[in-house]
Amino acid sequence: MRNLLPALLLSAIPFFTVATVNAGDSVTFAGSTTVFPFMEKLSPLLAKQGIDAKIQAGGSSAGFKAVKSGIADFGMMSRELKKKEKPYVDTLVISRDWLVMITHKDAPFDNITSKEILDLYTGHSKELHGYKLNVIAKEAGRGTKTIFDHHFHLGKKAGHPIARDLVIIGPNGQAITTVAGDPHGITYLSYSAVNAAIQQGEPLKMLTLDGVAGSPENVSKGKYTLQRGLNLVYTKKNAALADRVSKALSNDEARKIFIDGGVRPTL
Repeated sequence: MRNLLPALLLSAIPFFTVATVNAGDSVTFAGSTTVFPFMEKLSPLLAKQGIDAKIQAGGSSAGFKAVKSGIADFGMMSRELKKKEKPYVDTLVISRDWLVMITHKDAPFDNITSKEILDLYTGHSKELHGYKLNVIAKEAGRGTKTIFDHHFHLGKKAGHPIARDLVIIGPNGQAITTVAGDPHGITYLSYSAVNAAIQQGEPLKMLTLDGVAGSPENVSKGKYTLQRGLNLVYTKKNAALADRVSKALSNDEARKIFIDGGVRPTL
């Protein structure tokens, strides 16, 4: 079972300083459930650089808090840093991912428009093409939610308050299980997570957005714009360690892991 490190737990742990990491010492990576499986697969490559990776999930905001407070060496984040977060950490962008809208494979439609997404997530509609939907959103603190809300201008400050009666879920696995078990479920999720789930036989399908499929080809051509960076954040005292991590993740073997997982390598 994955070792989850929730944001509430992280914020409750007292501050302490992470010592300088030497070759062979354990290095803690905490945060985004989207980045988590990639770091698991990349850990043997990190080991070749003398980095014994200990990887824990919990969400992007939890990852940032863990690094800021000294609990983790690296925060895994599937969103950009907020303005108030930037003074505390530096960022290493390891790949680019994108979000897709998903439903159960038996849903009687294959496309959704940006306006229809706004209507569903603000509560102006509960159905699509006459088909009743259970609208699912990520919980606060998840990088996926931050990117989705920003892209579609959701939230009070953006002028589109989010409906209060949405189904709220946490990790990617919970989102996949929820929609796979509900023919009326609809949500947004990382392409890499959905692609892996479909390959494993989960009864899901990706919807086209405004008629454009969220495929690697369309992302590369700039036709599909609901994208984000997958990042590692760290404090300045771990800059040398970040260089070692970057080196470990920038060879052909690492690039293949990213590509096979459905994301675009950036190192």
